[in-house]
Amino acid sequence: MQQKSLKKNAIFNFIKSFMNIIFPIISFPYASRILLPEGIGKVNFANSIIEYFSMIAVLGVNTYAAREAAKIRDDKEKLSKFTKEILLFNFISTAIAYTLFVFCLFFVDKFSEYRILLIVCSTKILFFTLGTNWLFTAKEEFGYITLRHTSFQVISLILLFSFVHTSDDYLIYAGIGIFSNVGANIFNFIYARKFINLRQKSPIDLRKHAKPIFTFFGISCAGKINDLLDTTMLGFLSGNAAVGFYSASIKISTMVVELITSTVSSFLPRTSYLLEQKKNDEYQLLVTKVLQLTFFFCIPATIGLFVLSKPVIVLFSGEKYLPATATMQLLTFTIIAKTFNSFLNNLIITPQRKERFALYAQLIALFFNGLLNYFFIKKWGVFGAGLATLMVEIILPVVKLFASWKYVFNRSNLLSVSKSAFGAIVMYIAIVALFQNCTNDFLKILYSVSIGSITYAFVEISLKHETAIMILSAIKKKIINQKKKKL
Repeated sequence: MQQKSLKKNAIFNFIKSFMNIIFPIISFPYASRILLPEGIGKVNFANSIIEYFSMIAVLGVNTYAAREAAKIRDDKEKLSKFTKEILLFNFISTAIAYTLFVFCLFFVDKFSEYRILLIVCSTKILFFTLGTNWLFTAKEEFGYITLRHTSFQVISLILLFSFVHTSDDYLIYAGIGIFSNVGANIFNFIYARKFINLRQKSPIDLRKHAKPIFTFFGISCAGKINDLLDTTMLGFLSGNAAVGFYSASIKISTMVVELITSTVSSFLPRTSYLLEQKKNDEYQLLVTKVLQLTFFFCIPATIGLFVLSKPVIVLFSGEKYLPATATMQLLTFTIIAKTFNSFLNNLIITPQRKERFALYAQLIALFFNGLLNYFFIKKWGVFGAGLATLMVEIILPVVKLFASWKYVFNRSNLLSVSKSAFGAIVMYIAIVALFQNCTNDFLKILYSVSIGSITYAFVEISLKHETAIMILSAIKKKIINQKKKKL
């Protein structure tokens, strides 16, 4: 199979994640003002509960299957056999997950007031198996993934504005979110026939997949609980309004993380492929470039969002969410920790089969997550949940560094990160100076993003940052090619 362009893969993933930012920027301000903190809190609490059962349905399949399928993606017969085995694994786990959900629905007292909402949100559990997103990742079909994802986002946005008009419409709001996932997964299953033949007769061997899948399940399980524990414990300890404030504070930083890590995750199939082909020099070069690219964007994004926290909260959620400002400022620093963690997972830990370090990291983080959230939420409420989250997000990459040290720490990488940090500091000074003469929140964001980006780019180019020079060269090449076409 002809190798797909890494640049195009990264661009498609970036576009997909950019759409993940654009659509919430349009939808969340509308939904948060209509549903208010109470309604948003209900939906997010219900979704956090459903995620636990979804985690059981998915097992550890997505990452494991993407890695293994990437190695045999040129052999349709082997890929078809592998897909059938993974699907069977998922069908069994989905049945177990839904059985547990129905049991909890009737025997957990807290769920009684959310019963209908939980049932609506639970429908996505049934369709996780059909999604086979890992197959398209392994085949590097990022163009299809982006088109499909964006199409359903557009439809969901239209449905939101058409049917959500009062604070009582939180069930409809939840259903629209489910529609986007379910529709995309059904299309995935249909389109997958282009690459595999599920009617192919071949012996099924589930045993060989059991150990790695359950290892990844342990990682996924601990990771998902880590992601959801703050919201869940806030719901139990502080109520729906606290969850609504916390959701507003973490929403933007989460979208920024997804935007940056989207390019990182697109390299997993290629790194797995390079290691399988024993192309170690190419692998090391790719790791270095991606690491520098990651910090080039995540450091200024963190500093910029920290400065803009208050106007962002007001603009996207409304003044009623202003109590979440301090928490949002705290959570902006998770951008660096999360993107670095994503880099370690996708380019070192998973491709090199060092999953046990990821499992250790998640278990250690899970222990501290529960402990810190319990005491911090009781003492500081929403801010306490944010502080616990930040500390846990720092623990994860620190533990994983024990397996990644030699690939990360070298003179070139340290110099690159230092240049990014210096540029971000200069950018911070420029934005703060701008704030002295601006009172309009929208203009603060617009001017800060524009002037901050220009300032950062100028400093990085002046320092001859490798990533900045690479981007500048790509832009110049594009302009020259466009001029040649016109001639």
